[in-house]
Amino acid sequence: MGLTPQSIYKFGTYTVRAKDEAEAEKLKADTLLLQEAGCFSVVLEKIPAKLAKEVSESVHIPVIGIGAGPHCDGQVLVVNDMIGLTKGFRPRFLRQYLNLYDGVLNAAQQYIKDVKSNDFPNEKEQY
Repeated sequence: MGLTPQSIYKFGTYTVRAKDEAEAEKLKADTLLLQEAGCFSVVLEKIPAKLAKEVSESVHIPVIGIGAGPHCDGQVLVVNDMIGLTKGFRPRFLRQYLNLYDGVLNAAQQYIKDVKSNDFPNEKEQY
């Protein structure tokens, strides 16, 4: 619920969803409908934290947040984002714990340099 990247062409942007009252009310109503239909949980993505709190308090199924604030029952942080595997993707809710992109880039550049200079493989790396 909220931002659904698979529907980005419908929304036209990756901005925060359900900021206006009409969309927030629809999100709350849709969440209740999903619960009534038997869903075991819902995911709220990139919506205001206050709205996520209201939704979490209004249902008895788990509410998982991704960029929806601290009042959800659980949190999602995509591992590729958490370890910094990509460059340039930095939404506010992303906490990056590692900069793997630069590490991988540096390793690849060093490998290319070593191969071109005939330093890899060396005598110890042969049979």
